[in-house]
Amino acid sequence: MKNGTETPLRRAPPPAGLAPLRFLFGTLGRIAPGTMARFAYRIWFKTRRFPVSSEERAVLARAQRHTILHKNFRIAAYSWGKGPAVLIVHGWHGSAVNFTAFVDPLLAAGLRVVAFDQPAHGATTGRRTNIYEIVDALHAVVRAMGPVRSVLTHSFGAACVLLAMRGGLQFERAVCISPPAEVTSLLDAFAETLNLPPRVLARFRKRLEKRHGADIWDKLSPARMAKDVEVPALIIHDRNDRAMLFEEGEALARAWKGATFHATKGLGHNRILTDRDVVARTVAFLAGSKNWPGKATRQRRTVID
Repeated sequence: MKNGTETPLRRAPPPAGLAPLRFLFGTLGRIAPGTMARFAYRIWFKTRRFPVSSEERAVLARAQRHTILHKNFRIAAYSWGKGPAVLIVHGWHGSAVNFTAFVDPLLAAGLRVVAFDQPAHGATTGRRTNIYEIVDALHAVVRAMGPVRSVLTHSFGAACVLLAMRGGLQFERAVCISPPAEVTSLLDAFAETLNLPPRVLARFRKRLEKRHGADIWDKLSPARMAKDVEVPALIIHDRNDRAMLFEEGEALARAWKGATFHATKGLGHNRILTDRDVVARTVAFLAGSKNWPGKATRQRRTVID
């Protein structure tokens, strides 16, 4: 504590397993920045898959499974129940199983749950992907399994959904958990994690801009996209999130007209998806409950509750 205020939270230290890679970038990056920038560019689009727990497998076992053939991908999709559909959009390195705690409460509220593994994630094919491929796949899932009334996202999934909405996809309600406000914050976290020297980072940025346009940072800014959105939203972020800092969620909520912002503490970036209160707030909001926490104070401005 300093002057009665909390010390700003920093990102989590890089995993110990990345030490050799960080050393490589830190040393060779100063000698051959162009080569290492190309290497970083390849890593940027590469995804990781994580083991599925027995509890997660049990929830998946109750789903109707779908395979959507879309371009070069076999998209793994899942659905549970009947009623107005809620689409689940996971974050980078995630998968549909990250939301298993939400499935039964959403079903109990009379909602249908639709989820999918993004390209190069989970059970969907591929090793590398980008936001444009993910958004394209998102449209394909909605066409195949829609109509969809609402959407629930985690982390990078919020950026994907906002870009999809800019492309014409419509939802009545949205819940974004631990979202980014700017793509540049993702870039900063990436550079910090891999220990990219300034010259490598500068060349890496230029490669992205050359491929996707110099205005990529504005075009893909969730905060900028949210300013054009009229959809009621609930944005939830944990004060102890060290992967996507708390200020990101606050900034997105300020930009999103009529959004309600709910802060949690002590749940971090991933455990927030299993918290009972977070699940209850999310379900009540998506179900349109008259008594959902925070509804009485939601206006055309952001509410911090």
